[in-house]
Amino acid sequence: MSELKLAVNMRILREVYGYSQEDVSSLLHIARQTYSNYERGKRIPDILTIVKIAALYHITVDQLLFGDFTGVHATEDIIRDHSAVTPEESLIRLNGSEARMLMEYKSLPKETQKEIREFVSFKKQLLSTEPQP
Repeated sequence: MSELKLAVNMRILREVYGYSQEDVSSLLHIARQTYSNYERGKRIPDILTIVKIAALYHITVDQLLFGDFTGVHATEDIIRDHSAVTPEESLIRLNGSEARMLMEYKSLPKETQKEIREFVSFKKQLLSTEPQP
């Protein structure tokens, strides 16, 4: 059976994506100390948390649990292959606060998400018509 590499992979992926432990624990809605214990291998997250972590990094649960991200090329390949759904999205890199905002947005009801998208479109249109200094 393959060796469980969860703790090491969590740390490597977090660092490659530029997140702090505080960023990730906030996105997962857990205490920073709990997340730290996961990365140090002192505790193993429950299955729902493992699924959330895999989704955060756009990888499969198998890759998170058993993948080898110790090589720079392996990590870069995973990020390139799974970081975005469309070419337009692949140009976007989120920092911790932006990722938290996106996660909060995704947790809202669909109708509220629609209202937010409409508001953003309105603001962009408004800003594009204002004279530039």
